[in-house]
Amino acid sequence: MRFLNRLGPRPATRLTRNIGAEAERLRATLLLENDLFKGISPEEMGSIAQRLPMATCRAGQAIYEPGETGEALFILKAGHVSLYRIAPDGRKLVLATLGPGTAFGDMSVLGQAMTGSVAEATEECTICIMSRVDIEEIILQHPRVAIHMIELLSGRLLKAENQLEQMAFAPVPTRLARLLVDLERGSEVAGHSHQDLAEMIGTSRETVSRALVEFKTTGWVAIDRRCIRILDRAALEALADSGR
Repeated sequence: MRFLNRLGPRPATRLTRNIGAEAERLRATLLLENDLFKGISPEEMGSIAQRLPMATCRAGQAIYEPGETGEALFILKAGHVSLYRIAPDGRKLVLATLGPGTAFGDMSVLGQAMTGSVAEATEECTICIMSRVDIEEIILQHPRVAIHMIELLSGRLLKAENQLEQMAFAPVPTRLARLLVDLERGSEVAGHSHQDLAEMIGTSRETVSRALVEFKTTGWVAIDRRCIRILDRAALEALADSGR
């Protein structure tokens, strides 16, 4: 599998294939935590997990890049992955930022394609890699997985439609308010630069910085280094909802 070759030879990426019961337990736990495999017993998942490679990727490492083809489904156990495209003029558009328990990759059986996009680890990640053959065999043995796949794809389609609608019609402050609400954890948005935020909503760093200053002036947020503290979530939600 080409993606496994990309991840395997580099010393910063450590494959853990066939290293005993602990690795198999970890793989099975990873798959059971994913919504795709709800309802499959731990014993059944354990037998599936035995044949699947698992890898860790360093922060900043590309899991796949434009022009690479080949069907593989990546399931994220730990860390975060950014999916993005680069426009002809060099601008970067973030399609999604994925967290633990999500699946991504190129798998026509799932209606997913990665041609032209990049998947990059934004921090050290642990992933499990499944081939088309693996997925097809699981669907044949466990039809409920196909239902979960439809649910997953429907949710992603709705999210993509909402993102496109906001980028087409909503002003930057409204889009930024929605993004901050979505990213907020414990009243903070941490680990994202102004450039990161700009790429997620399809605008420039300068425009995001101006909007954040406005939010700060109105008392909605406080801005620290690499951290935005949410002071008035209700106000941000109201602004975000005004663009729907």
